[in-house]
Amino acid sequence: MNEQHLIDIGAVVRDNLGREGIVLSREKAPPQEWIDEQIDADEVRKLGTMVNWWGVMPFDGGYLLCPEPMLTWLRVATYEDFVMVADHAGVEGRLSLVKVFPHYVNLLLEKRQNGKT
Repeated sequence: MNEQHLIDIGAVVRDNLGREGIVLSREKAPPQEWIDEQIDADEVRKLGTMVNWWGVMPFDGGYLLCPEPMLTWLRVATYEDFVMVADHAGVEGRLSLVKVFPHYVNLLLEKRQNGKT
């Protein structure tokens, strides 16, 4: 039986354009003008207005705003996922990571103190 996973903060996901990253926030729906400027605007409009939107930090940097139906759940984020995203994040992105993954921040600091990184 296939297990169904729900998108939530801390999940690793892939968007409909193949970009992978970690979900860091639930977001408000963007303005229609913003949607109209997107590559996949027609597909997004077909989803209607009753969808959840998520903020995703891709592994290669940046930040994505994605409607839930266009995301595929891959796994719960691991420590290695956290480090990969943190390596490409700016100050604001790292502050978001601290809020979502305080346990991974503590592990990172512990490893640094012990000279393991």
